[in-house]
Amino acid sequence: MKQSVFCMDQKKGLCLLFFFLAGTFFLGGSLFANLQDSKTLLFQEATKAMEQAQAVQAELFSPNHFKTAMKYYQKAEEDYDKGRNLEDIQKNIKMAAVYFLKALESANLFQTHLAECIAARNDALAVEAMKFRKKQWEDAELALNQAAKTLEDGNLEGAKSRGEKAEQLYKQVELESIKANYLDETKVLLETNANELKKMVPLTFKTAQDLIINAENLLIKNRYDTDEARQLTQEAKYEAQHALYLAKKIENMKEKTVEELLLESEKPIQKISDEFDLNPRFDQGFDPPTASIIQDIQNLKKEIASLRQDLDDKNGQVSTLSDQLNRAESQLGDLKTKEATLSQIMEQQERSREKFARIEKLFTPEEAQILRMGEDVVIRLYSLTFPVGKATIEPQYYGLLSKVIKATEEYPESKTTVEGHTDSWGSDEANQKLSTQRAEAVREYFLATAGLDSTRIIATGYGESKPIASNETQEGRRKNRRIDIVIHPKK
Repeated sequence: MKQSVFCMDQKKGLCLLFFFLAGTFFLGGSLFANLQDSKTLLFQEATKAMEQAQAVQAELFSPNHFKTAMKYYQKAEEDYDKGRNLEDIQKNIKMAAVYFLKALESANLFQTHLAECIAARNDALAVEAMKFRKKQWEDAELALNQAAKTLEDGNLEGAKSRGEKAEQLYKQVELESIKANYLDETKVLLETNANELKKMVPLTFKTAQDLIINAENLLIKNRYDTDEARQLTQEAKYEAQHALYLAKKIENMKEKTVEELLLESEKPIQKISDEFDLNPRFDQGFDPPTASIIQDIQNLKKEIASLRQDLDDKNGQVSTLSDQLNRAESQLGDLKTKEATLSQIMEQQERSREKFARIEKLFTPEEAQILRMGEDVVIRLYSLTFPVGKATIEPQYYGLLSKVIKATEEYPESKTTVEGHTDSWGSDEANQKLSTQRAEAVREYFLATAGLDSTRIIATGYGESKPIASNETQEGRRKNRRIDIVIHPKK
């Protein structure tokens, strides 16, 4: 009986314990949330000050004040979490807020009076200076840190002096990082194999070295216009790899006769000729078969351009027919009228093709490429070149421009646009200005020699904004440096 009573008491005790623990859990959750709310409220002022300081990078531009503030803030957090004296916690929070605000003020002062230093640092960051020149980056960061600490001490002039030093260090590391990004790999490639390359392929080795020197000089001259320097560096890398290939090839050639080498060199041209169904003959060297291949390529380009224009014409006809069908009426007379309209369009397209063919015959492929872009006719003057950096038309091009004038006579009531274009080398502003000047020079020549109506011919410069070929190759850049004559026929 006693044992039974004991068991019942034991069960009651366990139940009470269960309800006590459950209540503690639920109350504890609420209590924990309340405690968190209390902490947020208690630290509110200091937390806000910290966020304001972080927003202006005070840890960088006011390191001492920010570090001191963080010590007070973290000590207050630690004491709060351990349930220590509230008065001491409040004192630390107060001191943290004071120093965060000091850091905020000092960082704002730094950004106002040493803005050039900050800009130089941002430029260095943008080219990954930490990655390419770690030691130089650390030296610049140290100089910035000293300038910031000097400003915290109230010495503005001293901070400016140290900031100027940091600015120069950042600019130097930025330049070195750009050079490293573009040049280091190629330099290592050449230096690692220098002795072998100097001996086996001295000309190619020197070409690669000269390209590196030119690229480096360009970067020093203008580090922010990297197009030309980057291209020279890529060419230098290519020449370095080319030199390695040639050196290996020359070594292998020692085992073959001159005749075997010459016969082997004919094989690539033979393969290309086979694709064009040509029958190359090498009794006069490589030039005749090469010329035949080039001629076939040019013919294919013309055929493709013609097919594209035919497709555009057919699409125009289909569009016209669709419009007519959508608006078709039952009357026979109306249908006949529409049939006549389509016939007129087809006749007009045929006349346009005839005019285009006559213009094409005026120019050799070396002089110009003739294109149709919708209704417009474009005469792309590849062979018209100007002295470097100038907009002077030289006398040897007068005959070419006379052909252009004759081409415009096919469209007597048309308007004409002279477009100037450059490659990507040089600054955007300089290229824009030069392309405009060159286009204006051609327009003035037409007005002076052909007596054209000045209201019907305009000149526009596009700089480097409309490339038609890759700026990564010499041939591509040559094509991009061009004058386009765009004839707008009267509809």
